[in-house]
Amino acid sequence: MNQQTPATSRSGSGFRLDIQGLRAVAVLLVVAFHADLPVPGGFVGVDVFFVISGYVITNMLLREWHEFGRIRLARFWRRRFFRLTPALALMIGVTFVLSALILFPSEQRVAFQTGIGALFLAANIVIARNTGGYFDPPADGNPLLNTWSLSVEEQFYLLFPLLLAAALVAWRKSSRLRWAPLVLVMSVGAISFGLTLWSNTASGQAVTWLNFYSPFTRSWEFAAGSILALATWGRDPIRAVGAKALALTGGLGLVASAFLINETTPFPSTWTLLPVLSTSLLLAAGAAVDRRHTILANPAMVRIGDWSYSIYLWHWPFIVFAIALGLWQPAWLVLAATASFIPAVVSYRFVEQPLRRWSPTLTRSRIVAAASILAVPVALVPVLLATATPAPRFQGSIGTQYLQTIETTSYPCEIPQIPGSGSRCYQSQPTGPISAVVVGDSHAEHLYLGVKDQLPDLNVAYVYLPNWPYDTSENSMRTFDAIAATPSIQAVIINSRWDEEGASSPEVTQVLEQVAGSGTSVFVADDGPTFSFHAEECQYQRKLAPRPRCEEDSAAFIERYAAYRPLLDDQVDGLENATILETSNGFCEGGRCQMTDGDLLLFADHGHLNEVGSELVIARLLSGNLAFQAATQAPASGANRR
Repeated sequence: MNQQTPATSRSGSGFRLDIQGLRAVAVLLVVAFHADLPVPGGFVGVDVFFVISGYVITNMLLREWHEFGRIRLARFWRRRFFRLTPALALMIGVTFVLSALILFPSEQRVAFQTGIGALFLAANIVIARNTGGYFDPPADGNPLLNTWSLSVEEQFYLLFPLLLAAALVAWRKSSRLRWAPLVLVMSVGAISFGLTLWSNTASGQAVTWLNFYSPFTRSWEFAAGSILALATWGRDPIRAVGAKALALTGGLGLVASAFLINETTPFPSTWTLLPVLSTSLLLAAGAAVDRRHTILANPAMVRIGDWSYSIYLWHWPFIVFAIALGLWQPAWLVLAATASFIPAVVSYRFVEQPLRRWSPTLTRSRIVAAASILAVPVALVPVLLATATPAPRFQGSIGTQYLQTIETTSYPCEIPQIPGSGSRCYQSQPTGPISAVVVGDSHAEHLYLGVKDQLPDLNVAYVYLPNWPYDTSENSMRTFDAIAATPSIQAVIINSRWDEEGASSPEVTQVLEQVAGSGTSVFVADDGPTFSFHAEECQYQRKLAPRPRCEEDSAAFIERYAAYRPLLDDQVDGLENATILETSNGFCEGGRCQMTDGDLLLFADHGHLNEVGSELVIARLLSGNLAFQAATQAPASGANRR
């Protein structure tokens, strides 16, 4: 997103208005995509920026080489720092403050980590670790997600000049190596593109960070621009007719990229060739002298291109904060994106431009300036954590902490599981026969801690079976076979996020007949409510956000419950050892469903119980369900159901 635009004329000097216009196209594509406008491939604007950067930086370095006989690396890196980092640091600092006022603590931590990573050229690595894939739901809540591409670009700025300088030195030492710069860049691009293709076929997407966010699979995009610069340096521009054909082809290619590519397209991949080659064609066409008065060189486009770096910085945080405030409708997102132009222009006018022209001559001044730019956002983090992060309002955890509690307080399960099946299996005691099992999807898993803690004398196991009973796998069948064949198991609790399909499924019928028929007491939990909001909204009062909410109308749950509960009753009818376990009791009364009980928060997210909720539900059942009490009594020594 560099703003210096040398032309590829014979001298290699001059300012390319069309490149500024192309930057405008790139940033508008990205903003449109993030604002949820009907531009499904708008994220390819980042790829346009990458190609432009490769082209512009290569031209800049070549011009310096031919004028001075060397590339002054320290000067180059210093200029990149003062060109990019002050505006970035300003945006990060403001985003940190707004995150502390608007976002939940977990989201604040992600923002702080990403911002610090961005300041030190590593946002792409941090994001890959704490946010996951670019199109995954957690990414939508990271207000600094857009900084991943800046880190990739800065990593390119850090390494590419070294490679190019080495190749140019080799050329100077031997005329036979005149093609060394071009061959080197083409080789790097080919290796990077090959890695991109491999990463799309690697099993398990273990290379998420080696794919979308990685400089290794993005270098070929920079290389495309660099190859164009190297191939055209010192040569006459193409003629007008050829330039017009290239521009038309490139323009149509970019339009096609914006509408043919979408979130489901493997990316980067061979599809990425479309925006990369299209951008390269437009850059080549713009080199023709008589092609500089085009749509891209329109004054409005050029002005937006001048602002493009700041627009890119500011638009995404504004959109994320709008969503966090409940303004998620398309019109609000467009308004938020448009409003972000105000701080973008202010940053361009009072930060980017003055510091771009400022060139301190004293080493001490440069060091102090650089340290200050980096230090201010870093220093904000502990201050904001201490003063602005909201404290929990209730006892009880949120998010995945209950899963972490399971892992740290339980032991590997002795019910065999097929590796790679996606199941999870733990038990409450390290050894000894298993007396009770909780089994099903994640809505069974969240009951385990309550059973474990309320029945400390029993060795309680649980098995998480992904999407059971809707998807029945070989692992699921083996699990229930093992449960039915284990004499020590006295009680089996089955649960799922029930609906009509799951409650009436033949898989449930088969399991109940199999396990109950073996003499084991089987309890089918009737689940509980799922809320339309996350438990964070109940647990925390954010300073600038709407009031917390811990309840909602029960109509949706009652309607769903009325549809599946009779089907569960039909499943257990006629089975001597099968009983409905009413885990839904106590949550929805008086037309409202509650996430809390006094000063206790019972839910971890939209519908999973946390440790407190799980224990409360099981305690209620043990005090009110005689069959459950009897089945979960600690067995006498050597006793079993046989």
